[in-house]
Amino acid sequence: MRQPDPDRHIDGLTRRAALAAAAGLAATGFAQAAGVSAARPIPIGSAAQIETFRADPRYREALKRYCDVIVPMNDLKWEALRHDRARFDFSGADEIVAFAERNGQALRGHALLWGEALPPWARDMTSRAEAERELVEHISTVVDRYKGRIATWDVVNEVIRFEPLPGEPMRDTIWQRLLGPAHVEIAFRAAAAADPKARLVLNDFNFEEPGAGTAARRRIALDLCRRLKDKGIPVHGIGMQAHLYADRPLDIDGLENFMVELGKLDLDVEITELDVIDWKLPADAATRDRAAASLVGTFLNAIASVRRPKAIVTWGLSDRYSWIHETFPRQDKARARPLPLDADFRPKPMMAVLDRYRRGQS
Repeated sequence: MRQPDPDRHIDGLTRRAALAAAAGLAATGFAQAAGVSAARPIPIGSAAQIETFRADPRYREALKRYCDVIVPMNDLKWEALRHDRARFDFSGADEIVAFAERNGQALRGHALLWGEALPPWARDMTSRAEAERELVEHISTVVDRYKGRIATWDVVNEVIRFEPLPGEPMRDTIWQRLLGPAHVEIAFRAAAAADPKARLVLNDFNFEEPGAGTAARRRIALDLCRRLKDKGIPVHGIGMQAHLYADRPLDIDGLENFMVELGKLDLDVEITELDVIDWKLPADAATRDRAAASLVGTFLNAIASVRRPKAIVTWGLSDRYSWIHETFPRQDKARARPLPLDADFRPKPMMAVLDRYRRGQS
């Protein structure tokens, strides 16, 4: 999950000629011309919060009913697994993994390396050797435990600087300070060694808005993956968090061009943390729900029309439980409505949009 950033703006990119002409092509012709597969079902899922999972049976039932994919929201992060350096605590993660397996649901692992959600001892590391040793041991232990069970991992999360500067593309974290940019390579190598069959993903946010900073973030993500591939290090896709602001435009041309560039590198795209930040919309619930569904539909169409995602995962399932309530509080008394189910677990228009992709009807 990303942290809120106050200022996010950018200029768009020009749509490729092939994409501009796509409207005049038949579906099969477009797929052949632009490298886009024909419409097919896309698994839909949600991140699951362990405290809510344990406390609310309606939440568990909703996860079972609506999700093809489950992501342990916080229980595979360092802070949850490594209370102290000497031992791993897999209790929360094991519980969610077992639930998904009982219900025939796929699993995504989030996240093997992140500069946030670290225990105090990890923040206090002081040497390159110490940081590399702990990083490799952590990833090897976690991935090996779920080998053959968790099919996809967010190997690195939010490594790109929010506003990249010339020569400074990477976010300032303990990993960057002690290991430099090599921490990305170290993490992917360790994950691939622990489970050679796992799909390995670079996960980050704000690839969708107009503006120079976002365009730079897209270029940096592509460059990171290109360098991994050039060194023979497995990387299979880019995860787009997609915390969408309802009051801000999407860079449709930029998104479509990004999908073209992913295709050139033979990289998949996954939507990993989808929700809608509606803090500046009118209070009326129906108005907000329609706006959120429209925004999600426009976003997903811009991506899937060029390169269909391997999965679409929301960051939570019901409006009753969302980080957005506290992080982006509304000025009125209305509660945020960021997710596909309302606070009483009833499907909203956003769920209808997601269901079309699940059925391959988008």
